[in-house]
Amino acid sequence: MMLLTTLALSSTALAEDSKHGEGGCDGCKMKGLGASIDPVAMAQVWVTAYDMDTDAQADATGYGDPEDDPGVKLKRLRLGLTGETHKWNYRLVIGTAAPYDGLERGEEDLGVVDAWIGVQPAKGLDIRVGQDKVPFSRDQLMGAGELVFTERGIGSEHIAPDRSLGLSLAYGMGGGKLTAGAYNAGGDLFGDEANGKTVAGRLEWDIGKANTYQTWGDKDAFGIGIGGNGFYTMGVATDTWAAGGDIMVRAKGLSLLVDGAVSHITPTNTDIDSSEVFAETDRMGLTAQLSYQVRAFEPAVRYSMFNDSTLGDYKQVLIGGEWHTAEDHVRIGAGYQLRLEEPAVDNDTARLWAQFRL
Repeated sequence: MMLLTTLALSSTALAEDSKHGEGGCDGCKMKGLGASIDPVAMAQVWVTAYDMDTDAQADATGYGDPEDDPGVKLKRLRLGLTGETHKWNYRLVIGTAAPYDGLERGEEDLGVVDAWIGVQPAKGLDIRVGQDKVPFSRDQLMGAGELVFTERGIGSEHIAPDRSLGLSLAYGMGGGKLTAGAYNAGGDLFGDEANGKTVAGRLEWDIGKANTYQTWGDKDAFGIGIGGNGFYTMGVATDTWAAGGDIMVRAKGLSLLVDGAVSHITPTNTDIDSSEVFAETDRMGLTAQLSYQVRAFEPAVRYSMFNDSTLGDYKQVLIGGEWHTAEDHVRIGAGYQLRLEEPAVDNDTARLWAQFRL
């Protein structure tokens, strides 16, 4: 019933996932109230055309490998509403997503993705409460609908904390912006089941008019975005700190993204919860992506690496591109993913995908 209701609200609109690069009906204003209600919806579908398996029944599990056999799957679905009125804004989105890899659990049922309300009490100041993105990693903060390959690099996925319930404050002046927040480290909308807490902060600077949280747009626009961030999670079974930085350059149709981060995880002495690691663990991740606009086509190449001091090195090279059509409401893409794991495993994949959004 919830799905049917949301579809009715969304009509045929298809948009995405994050505070950056959102689509919408470009301000569907409510007469006399100065308010907007914009439908949000997006669907991404993957087709695995070829999977280099050494075992016909099971892939090798590892970072960055979703273990897909040839076939079709729903990668991501988002449905909801976003809008603003006077100094207030809000976002409520439900959805589901396939696991990023064999080490991550999937979201088989529809659940709340974003649920926050914000206010701007003074110029440049934005206060939000609810479930939202934790301010860490440009690759993670980019809306999934703006990703060339419809997925993020390994480091961004396994180091950045993604979404959580909490309070954030952001202040921007000129091209600079400082964001800080405190969030639950687990649980759901009704509380933190693990009593853990995450504090995070991000400082960034933008130069130029191009949106530095997307790779596709005005070909003549120029922009540079530079960011640095960190977080500390005081969990029940582990304590984690992480730091990272990123840069996005857009010029004459060219987009370059470099995003890197390191983290240190320490297990705590507790029998309340199981630990993610059994010994102190260092992790490092790096994503470097280059793409270029050629009419409606965006060829791209991405290098992604992830090192876990206890589990080894994982590297990927992804080559492919997307075709943008229907004013970018539809994207059709194809790519070949070369996985370089240690110890070596024959695990490459050829993939097609389609994205539909507002």
